[in-house]
Amino acid sequence: MASLVYILLASYNGEKYIEKQLDSLISQTYTDWSLLIRDDGSKDETVSIIKKYITKDTRIKLIDEHDQNKGKGACQNFARLMEVAVAEEAHFILFCDQDDYWFANKIELMFKKMMDSGSSMLYSDFLYADEKLNPLPSSIQASKSPFLFPFFKSLIVQNQVYGCTMMLSGELAKRCLPIPKVAENHDYWISLVASGINVKIYHLKEALMLYRQHENNVTGSFRDHYVSARVKRFFLNFDVLKRREIKKILMLKVLSEQLNAELNSENKKLLEGFFKSLEKSKSSIVLYCIKNKIKRQSFISTIVYFLVLCTLDKPKFLNK
Repeated sequence: MASLVYILLASYNGEKYIEKQLDSLISQTYTDWSLLIRDDGSKDETVSIIKKYITKDTRIKLIDEHDQNKGKGACQNFARLMEVAVAEEAHFILFCDQDDYWFANKIELMFKKMMDSGSSMLYSDFLYADEKLNPLPSSIQASKSPFLFPFFKSLIVQNQVYGCTMMLSGELAKRCLPIPKVAENHDYWISLVASGINVKIYHLKEALMLYRQHENNVTGSFRDHYVSARVKRFFLNFDVLKRREIKKILMLKVLSEQLNAELNSENKKLLEGFFKSLEKSKSSIVLYCIKNKIKRQSFISTIVYFLVLCTLDKPKFLNK
């Protein structure tokens, strides 16, 4: 009989941290779970460590071990795991990063709140931690930007939910597939789909995990919340920012096409206006965002976003 809850872990060169994370999963107070792991071609001892844990706990399974199609990247690695979980009729799905640490009651509390609230998607809070999993000072925790609402409007310009804090229903997971290759990452795509089709989303305002920060942890680093870091990144990596925004716009375009019939009328109209403004002129898209209160979580990051939009050539890439 399939477990109610499926945990999906995409691994890659994680030998330094993955044991601690696997130990935290095995220690969960909620026990009716299955852990699916897909390795993306690790060159270290990650797979050997995973196999050692498989012998300890039958709830852990390594998939696609002999698949030669490695190097998919984190987004498509998680997408493949989602496909397997949906095929096995998972009722609820969580995403797990190899370098974090879950508190023992994480699944239990999330599962209970999902059931009580009748939500299709839930996300919790977290605590930043250093490389040794010591929680960082309260001033760092406070630097986390608040979530913006309406949710879909803010997601047009910035992802707000990390996959490791999510739980989603199996039904929502089906509606999120396939995750396009142009998606910035799996959690961004899932958040866009969930808010775009207007399913119930619940924010559990309790920290249920440690989000480890280390030299290889780039996405979601607490340093991104500092103004100085954002300004420095703006000047040093401007071309990277442009490419990222182009990819994000393409992702939104695929979303509007893939879910055209399911997007609610307000969100559909918002996206249509966004694309039309992009095609008109550089000033049009900025004015459209201001008029419709499409913004990022801080004033500085919103200004940076507008500056990047103003440097994009007329987006012929939208017709691809």
